[in-house]
Amino acid sequence: MENLTISDIFRIPDYDRAEEMQTGLLEFDDEKCTRCGICVNICPGGSIIMEDSTAGGRGDLPYLESIAPDVTLCIACGCCLAACPTQAITIKRNFNPGFFYKRLTQLDVLTYPHKY
Repeated sequence: MENLTISDIFRIPDYDRAEEMQTGLLEFDDEKCTRCGICVNICPGGSIIMEDSTAGGRGDLPYLESIAPDVTLCIACGCCLAACPTQAITIKRNFNPGFFYKRLTQLDVLTYPHKY
C-alpha cells in the first residue's frame, strides 16, 4: 500500500468526475426483461429507475439514473442480478472507487479477528 501524503489526506474528491470514481454500469436486455420491477425494489443504492408506460405496452425498460455524465449511484453489487427471475441484467462496468479506496481499506498492521 502506498503511503498517503498530507495533501492526499486532505484532498476532497470530486465524485461528479469519472476520473475520481468509476461507478457501476448495468445493461438490461429488452427481450428478457418482463418489467416486474424487482430490480428497482431490491437495489440498495436506489439507482435503478423504471417508469410506468401509459400506452398500455410492456412498459419502459429499467435504466440507471445518471447523476452526472458517466456517473451513476450503482455500486455493481449484483443484488439486481441475483433477484432478476429472467437473468435480464448484466454488469457492463464494475464499481471502482479509484484513488480514495486507499483510505477505506485496512492497514497492513491490522489483522482479522480470531475465530473463537
